[in-house]
Amino acid sequence: MASSLSHTVFAPDHFANLAERFGHRPLFTVAWDGFCLQQYECRAGGWQHEPIGACRIAVQETGQPRVERAIDGRAERQLRPSGLVSISPPDSSQRWSWNCAMRLSLFFIDGAVLDELSIANGLSSGVRLRTPLVEDDKVIRFTVAALVEHYGAQNGIPHLLLSAAGRHVAAHLLARYSTDRHGELSPRRMADWQIKRVLDYMESRLEDDIGLGELAAVAGMRPHYFCRAFRLSLGVPPYRFLINRRIERAKLLLSSTDTSITGIALSLGFANHAHFSTTFRRTVGRSPAAYRKLSL
Repeated sequence: MASSLSHTVFAPDHFANLAERFGHRPLFTVAWDGFCLQQYECRAGGWQHEPIGACRIAVQETGQPRVERAIDGRAERQLRPSGLVSISPPDSSQRWSWNCAMRLSLFFIDGAVLDELSIANGLSSGVRLRTPLVEDDKVIRFTVAALVEHYGAQNGIPHLLLSAAGRHVAAHLLARYSTDRHGELSPRRMADWQIKRVLDYMESRLEDDIGLGELAAVAGMRPHYFCRAFRLSLGVPPYRFLINRRIERAKLLLSSTDTSITGIALSLGFANHAHFSTTFRRTVGRSPAAYRKLSL
């Protein structure tokens, strides 16, 4: 199905309400900047929908249903074991059915995002994707699993992480599932002035839920190019850099103030004490309390 430059507007709440009408229970929804992650407990049955304006990636979390999809005038039926994924195009009517209860994680990418990346790579007419019903795709599976894990630990997903992960998956879709041949433009390093402006901006807002679009605007770049150029220039993705800076600030506060660990965590944008402690231990090799004790 060819993606056009005008799409139905994807509405996460509408999709969740539609699923509930078919008897499926939404567990959570996180949406930002053209990307949305949802998780559902689904009973045996199905659902159907008109074009939703977003590419939908379904990751099978539990269960081993036999799934049937009617799409674009054809019907497909396959067994979908846990861990496998299916990909659906943005602008098509679909009907689904399955024969057992299951848990699904759904990741949506707005069709406009795919158009933007497609055009940036030389396809002025948009993108055409293969849309497999069953696929063993480790890039998608691991990326979605990491986002779900992050949601469980923090009861949310930072805007920067969701946007960066979403663009990573979108670029992967174009590289692996596009039916049109194209070569992705080679990334370039950021100029020194761009790096300074972005790092100063991040440093002044360590506690905030910064979006990828904000950082890209500071550098005067498109989000997709910015994400790749940042990693090429600094060796890590923007979100990882932000976390590293938060941890460095936390080390300073732990060693030079008597602010509580919970207070430090919240002042640096972590959702709670537990998430901060887990991140700190993973980065530094010891807990915040142990680090403070050794620093005294």
